[in-house]
Amino acid sequence: MAEEALQRSERLAVANCYAGAVMHEVNNPLEALTNLVYLTKQAPHDVSSVLQNMEIAESQLARLSEIARTTLSFYREQVEAKDFDLVAIAESALMIHSKRAQRQKIEIRKNLKGPVTARVFAGEILQVVSNLIINALDAVPESGGVLSLRVRTYKGKVHLSVTDNGNGVTPAMSRVLFRAHQTTKSHGNGLGLWLSKSIAEKNNGSITYHRETRTGKTGTTFRLTLPMSPALNKV
Repeated sequence: MAEEALQRSERLAVANCYAGAVMHEVNNPLEALTNLVYLTKQAPHDVSSVLQNMEIAESQLARLSEIARTTLSFYREQVEAKDFDLVAIAESALMIHSKRAQRQKIEIRKNLKGPVTARVFAGEILQVVSNLIINALDAVPESGGVLSLRVRTYKGKVHLSVTDNGNGVTPAMSRVLFRAHQTTKSHGNGLGLWLSKSIAEKNNGSITYHRETRTGKTGTTFRLTLPMSPALNKV
């Protein structure tokens, strides 16, 4: 019961951040539509301009529809796992933390070619990816920070990797990394990776990590591995 309560609390926190990011994304096309309406009113008899404005407005409405559809699909209550695009989930997780990444002047590198689907509880997987991104943002250096996000398929599995160029996980910490209440952060509770591991396993997946050991290199990669959706696996 305590674990379920914690998961609900974490989901609400992610949903709150996601709501703010979605509102920011919605505001942009709404501002564009407002401007298009104004311009059209200024020259209602200029057929060419009116048609051009309507085409742009149509594209902005399509963007709003896409945002609404994606948001509803992630947070609609699921009673069973369904096929979701991991690339879309990764993009949404990045959107949640885009403002923080901009404030920290972090370079975001993406290798996301989709759709790549897995049968999952989408809101829970969004929570896991969001947590991995938060850890990466906490780990990168104060200047020259780089966060890389990659989705690929291999042998019937979908692998979503989050990599940072921070100082990496110490050997001592690596032994207890996925245990509850283990953290090196002054502001952390040590539950994020433990909970993420539990969610991954619930979705028939796993989380692993790799510490960069090459000379002159630092950083850590966390990899979320999930079974590819049956339909995709047959292709």
